[in-house]
Amino acid sequence: MFCSVSWKRYEGIYETLNTMKFIIDEAQLRASKTPHEIFLTNLIVNHILYFIATLGVFKSLPQLVAATPLISMLSLGYILFRGRQSATRDPWFVQCHWQVAMKRSRLLLMMLAGLILLLSTLYAIHIYGEVAFSQVFPLAAVVAIPMMVTILALIIMESEALHFARSGQLPRSIVEKYPAPADVEMVEEDEEGHP
Repeated sequence: MFCSVSWKRYEGIYETLNTMKFIIDEAQLRASKTPHEIFLTNLIVNHILYFIATLGVFKSLPQLVAATPLISMLSLGYILFRGRQSATRDPWFVQCHWQVAMKRSRLLLMMLAGLILLLSTLYAIHIYGEVAFSQVFPLAAVVAIPMMVTILALIIMESEALHFARSGQLPRSIVEKYPAPADVEMVEEDEEGHP
């Protein structure tokens, strides 16, 4: 009783817990992993590993830090471009996984744009307002915290989506938005809605 009541209360928040499983062939399972692998590579390699490495040489080569959002925008742009093409060239299951990655790519792009705008404003205040860097730096760190939290959350969400792609699952909200064709078989659920 408690679980069903709490689930109804949080149904919109935890959409990935409410999944549907389908019988999908191996080729589609492999193809459906691609958008999530690209997205995770961007998050882990670019936003964490590369960014941390460039912070070490920031004083001598500050341009290297600027490559992080550039590389990210290129990979997210590819996900958005390829996801739009997916509607006409990929099977339904693969197309749905591109849609999941596209939704999260838009979120990360908005966060990147906001971060760049705020950091540019702080840099302009430092340069044109003649405010010491030591006064601007703590604000820049505070501005960057939501981006770091978003990246961490997206890594967790995309890792889960990669697992779903491997196991033939999709969030119920995606299946409702993009209904399965008649030739795709869903794994039967029990009385509690579990496959």
